[in-house]
Amino acid sequence: MQNATNFLVQAIIGFALYIVLLRFWMQWVRADFRNELGQFVISVTNPLVIPLRKVLPPLGTIDTATIVLALLVSLLKIFAYFLLTQYQPNVIQYLIFAAGLFLKASIYLFFAAILIGVIASWINPHSYHPILSVARSISEPLLAPARKIIPAIGGIDFSPMVVLLFMQFSLYIIWEYLLPIPV
Repeated sequence: MQNATNFLVQAIIGFALYIVLLRFWMQWVRADFRNELGQFVISVTNPLVIPLRKVLPPLGTIDTATIVLALLVSLLKIFAYFLLTQYQPNVIQYLIFAAGLFLKASIYLFFAAILIGVIASWINPHSYHPILSVARSISEPLLAPARKIIPAIGGIDFSPMVVLLFMQFSLYIIWEYLLPIPV
């Protein structure tokens, strides 16, 4: 029963983390919040982000309140994980694990955005859907530099493969040095 409880708690907190990270990255890339997905993300995260903004003003274009909220949710997920295990890390390890989880979840979010864009380009390349619009907005800052280095060959864009390989490599580094636990 402990494994099932741990799974459920980790899944709920993980979902909350992805919603907060989606808000941060949508703000960072200036994605359109006027669609259904953007409105959902804003309505779910506003009750926590707005009070934090009163304490943590933005630093230029960086929304510090959303970053702090994402790090707090990461810390909560790490804390919940260790609450159900025998090992109790020190405060520094908690912070390192939370930062690693923040980076890992961000990479998975980019990974999903790129895969959504790739699959949509196979099915209906010129369609509009709110999720597809957000996925393209989030993935484009990663894909654009790769497209400059690797042009399309025979009409096939290989830049998503290169970016996905780089992100997979980054996940191995994060797993090795920042987050050697299965959260």
